[in-house]
Amino acid sequence: MRPFSFSHRPLRALRRGVRAARAVMSGLVMHGPARPEVALTFDDGPSPEHTPAILDILASRGARATFFLLGTSVERSPDLARRVHAEQEIGCHSYAHDRSAVNDPEAFRVDTEKALDLFDRAVHARPRHYRFPWGNPGRIAPRDVERRFGMVCVHWSGGGFDERSGADAIVRNIEDALEPGAILLLHDGCAPGSVYAGSREPTVRALPRILDALEARGLRAVTVGELLSAG
Repeated sequence: MRPFSFSHRPLRALRRGVRAARAVMSGLVMHGPARPEVALTFDDGPSPEHTPAILDILASRGARATFFLLGTSVERSPDLARRVHAEQEIGCHSYAHDRSAVNDPEAFRVDTEKALDLFDRAVHARPRHYRFPWGNPGRIAPRDVERRFGMVCVHWSGGGFDERSGADAIVRNIEDALEPGAILLLHDGCAPGSVYAGSREPTVRALPRILDALEARGLRAVTVGELLSAG
C-alpha cells in the first residue's frame, strides 16, 4: 500500500477546503487539524448486536473512537451506553433521530433536552459533541447548539457508506477518505425509521482492515475531542 500523499488528489483537497471553510463559518466542525490522526465515529448506537464487538476490536488495537449515541438506543441499553462511556468517547446524536425536529427550533430544544437528561440519568455524563440527525442542521444554527447546550456540532469529512455497503466496499470507501485530520462516519446501530435498516455486521468485519489501513498510512485513530484539541 503506497504511503499517504496529498499530491494525487488536489481537487478533492480543494473541495474539502471549501466545505470546511463554509462549515467553520456556521460553527459546524467537519475536519480536524492536519496532524497524522483521524477520528473514527460511530452513529446510532449503542446496539447490543454490534457495539460490544466494535468496542472489543478497538480495545484490542489500542484505538480510540467517538460514539454518537441516540437517546432511544441509550434508553434500551443503558448498561452498554455506560460501557461505551467508560472505554471511549460519547457524543449526542439526538434523542429520537427525528428528521423534522431540525426544522422547528422548539421541537429541537425538546428533543435535545430529553437526550441530555437521559445521558445525565443513564450514563452519568454529558457529551461535549453533537451530531445532527441525518447530518442535517435544518434551521438550527450550530453555534446556538454550542451556546445553549454546551456541545460542539460535528459533521464528517468522509465515511464508509456502511449502512448500505458490504465489508469490502466499506474498507475501500474509508481508504478513499483517509487523510490527516479526517472525521470518518461509520455506524454501530440503526436509527428509527432508517431507510438503510439492517445489520451492521459488515462494519464490524471491516473495522480491523480499516485500522490496518490507518496504520499503513501512519495515521492514528483518536476521539473527536482528541482530534480537535490544541495539543
